[in-house]
Amino acid sequence: MNQPASARVAWPRPLRGIVPPLATPLSGRDQLDHAALERLVERIIQGGVHGLFLLGTTGEAAALSVRLRRELVERVTRQTAGRVPVLVGVSDTSLVEALAAADHAAAVGADAIVATTPYYLPLEQTELLDYFRALHDESPLPLYLYNMPGLTKTWISLEVVRAAMEWPNVHGLKDSSGDLAYFRDVSAELHRRPDWSLLVGPEALTVDTLALGGHGCVGGGANVHPQLFARLYDAATRGDDAEVARLQAQLTTLGVIYGDGQYGASAVRGIKCALSILGICDEQMAATFRPATPEQRAATVAALKELQLL
Repeated sequence: MNQPASARVAWPRPLRGIVPPLATPLSGRDQLDHAALERLVERIIQGGVHGLFLLGTTGEAAALSVRLRRELVERVTRQTAGRVPVLVGVSDTSLVEALAAADHAAAVGADAIVATTPYYLPLEQTELLDYFRALHDESPLPLYLYNMPGLTKTWISLEVVRAAMEWPNVHGLKDSSGDLAYFRDVSAELHRRPDWSLLVGPEALTVDTLALGGHGCVGGGANVHPQLFARLYDAATRGDDAEVARLQAQLTTLGVIYGDGQYGASAVRGIKCALSILGICDEQMAATFRPATPEQRAATVAALKELQLL
């Protein structure tokens, strides 16, 4: 049974650590691979992560049907059973649909929602503030903001971040801009909300952003090697520079899997290719993205062998 809202675990705030953006195992155009999903979720949790983020970029959310998204959220919240917090992406160009997704996430036992800036028709910052304010006021779950300007074409400005910090049910920000100056500016505001989480998306910046006052990483590579990410976070937070250097080198090796294609889907393609090689799930992408090339698959095999995952 899913937990009712009143029975959810009160997770420490700020949320810290490694929160993988879960890949979505598929067995057809609009079919979730149930067995593969169970394997993936269990493997990630056992790898020592601190939460799960469903229906983000790595989860191919924008290319999935509403029905499949809801099925995914229901199954993962049931399987997770309160062991780690589950955050659900509700990003949508329609506020009505985003709120409906938030209501569904709450009903099946998720712990929080995550929202990017609406895409296609970019919002002005005052309009964006109204969008987030509606999610804050009308969603039954805490809200995390998600800055992904490379894909949505709109930044969450520092002014919007400052305003959102005044709202008690906004619990943090995931920044996938890759801009350390922006991250530093947001971090400088954390004194106003000591319970706020500031998480980074690009995994190569994990250690740098922890040093700037960040709280962890929402990195897609943790689908493939969750232990590496958990160990890196632990080493960085305890100040073990030698171990950090060793693990950073492994993270660079893992980055080889992302090299197939020039667009954002290349990272997802690499993750699914690696997961298929590891026997976790098929490499099928959401329609109509292609799978990895044979050359990239060979490079991924070599990287996984070097990391002693094969």
